[in-house]
Amino acid sequence: MWLHLGLLAVCTWILPFCMGLLPVRYMKDEHRSLGMIWLSGWMMMFAVFQLLAVPFIVLEASFMLAVQSYTIVIGILAVVFLLLGHGSIPACLRKIREHRPEKEQIPIMAIVLLLIGVQLFFAFHMQYLDGDDSFFVATSLTSQHTDTMYRFTPYYGADGPLDIRHALSTEPIFMAWLSEVTGIHVTIICHSYISILFLALMFCIYVQAGNQLFPLQRKSKWLFLLFVNLWYLFGNVSIYTAESFAYTRTWQGKAMFPNLMIPTLFLWLLFMAKDEMDVGEWGMLFIIVLCTTFTTSTGIFTVPILLGLASILMAIEKKRILLVFQTAACLLPCIFFGLLYLFLQ
Repeated sequence: MWLHLGLLAVCTWILPFCMGLLPVRYMKDEHRSLGMIWLSGWMMMFAVFQLLAVPFIVLEASFMLAVQSYTIVIGILAVVFLLLGHGSIPACLRKIREHRPEKEQIPIMAIVLLLIGVQLFFAFHMQYLDGDDSFFVATSLTSQHTDTMYRFTPYYGADGPLDIRHALSTEPIFMAWLSEVTGIHVTIICHSYISILFLALMFCIYVQAGNQLFPLQRKSKWLFLLFVNLWYLFGNVSIYTAESFAYTRTWQGKAMFPNLMIPTLFLWLLFMAKDEMDVGEWGMLFIIVLCTTFTTSTGIFTVPILLGLASILMAIEKKRILLVFQTAACLLPCIFFGLLYLFLQ
């Protein structure tokens, strides 16, 4: 058991941290933090998996071949990124020492942390049975047991042609990879671990957003995080809201898209609005756009609309037409996968 848990910790904590070191090294100093390293690392892991898994899926290669290839590639990249980007760690630790909470912040900070802790606790102990698991988790299980990807229908196990509708969004296959590498059943991983992990990652994103919205007002940042917590706690006005998806479908791509990808994109739009985009930020925007295709095919057409309109408005306001072309270059993953989808159809 301890071996399985150790492998799970390596795959979901150490690997993302190593993968995030190099991108953060090339970001502006005000964006560097341990949370940004962890966030960037997850985005890198998703993006690498998307780039590697889609060719295997389209060519109808075996699932185990994709698992072995990704494990080798991500392991090599983690070591390389650690060696090249370890210089980011001292800067992040120094920033923690320089931004110790003041006395008036501590009560609000304690309430926010308590609310997050309560949500993580109930995400583990009061897991909701979601009907879409008959597709998402079943797809992961089907991939493991049949050594195929998107070939067997998860509903009743029949063999058939490649499922083009879902084949370009590889999130269920990523969960199957995590299960295969750690030796833990994919249902246990999704319902008892990923639900907690991705909620923590979601709040990590909002912490970075709070730092951007209130760079000199630390108390306001914690008030913002308190508002976000209350918004999520009481956002279950229907079963289709992003807040409902965050708690009941955390491990599904359609929940990751509104609760992880969209807030991250808006965080990067804040960077763009403040003219704080360096090589690292532009490179990560390309990676984040690639990650949106990893979660759901919806991202293929919604993300270009969002970023395209935002970049045009910013270009007009800043009188910088180059901003539109830079953003368009970051949208190439959506364009590529959109054309690939039409070709496969």
